[in-house]
Parts: sequence; C-alpha cells; structure tokens
Amino acid sequence: MGEAKRREELGLPPSQKNELNKSDRYLSWLPITKSRIKKYPYMGVATMALGAIIFLVSGVANSIN
Repeated sequence: MGEAKRREELGLPPSQKNELNKSDRYLSWLPITKSRIKKYPYMGVATMALGAIIFLVSGVANSIN
C-alpha cells in the first residue's frame, strides 16, 4: 500500500517536503549546508587527501612523458 493511500485512509493530510534553509548554505547555488558539514567532520581532510593523491599522480604522469 502506498504512503499517500495510507495517509488518506487514516485521515492525515498529505506529507510535506522538507526544503533546505537557504540561509544555512555556504553558497546559494551549492547544495551543501553547514548542518550537513557538521555531520561529517573529516570530509575536509578526506577531500584534501584526495586532492594530494591526484596532484601526486599527475606529477608522476608528467615525468613519464
């Protein structure tokens, strides 16, 4: 049974979609919010490590040519 049909049978109103608070975003067009960043404190470290790996691999690739 679908969620909408179940809610209708129980006499509940349709569910409301949760929209992101625009003021919680770092940049208005970027879908990453400050509250989401707080849930993953090591995301910055992981991104930096990934960037360092890409940088090192690109340097090795340039030295081969």
